[in-house]
Amino acid sequence: MCTAQRTHARIVAVDPCLAGVLRDQTLVVLEANHHHFEELRDFGPAARHALSLIYRDAFAVLDAIGWAPGKPAAPVDVPLSAGHVEQLHRCRHDLGAANLDRLDLLDALPEPPAELPPEITATRRAAQALDALFRAWGRAAVG
Repeated sequence: MCTAQRTHARIVAVDPCLAGVLRDQTLVVLEANHHHFEELRDFGPAARHALSLIYRDAFAVLDAIGWAPGKPAAPVDVPLSAGHVEQLHRCRHDLGAANLDRLDLLDALPEPPAELPPEITATRRAAQALDALFRAWGRAAVG
């Protein structure tokens, strides 16, 4: 966990397809940082505040797009802070690494499969969706 500095969120219009990926990856952000709560009493005020920002930013995203699985009927304006985008960049890196590992396993097979396994396709699409989100975030004005 790094000490984060609070920045104003940029409002990004997220289409229904991207909303599902953003929800899933925001939940990954929460899961990736949950272990810090085990040592919360050992943290100083700055570290506690940094952890709170990670969760506040993630909760703001989930509140905007909805916590339940499924796609919103229309695009949704989502507040994305620089800190949350940084966390999502880590998720994007992990998605790419997971697919490289999966492709390495396919290379080891005596005969390649006729089609890519669905988890590779799903992970690739999630990575592409995050890339689109990062571009949109870069174009968005600070709210």
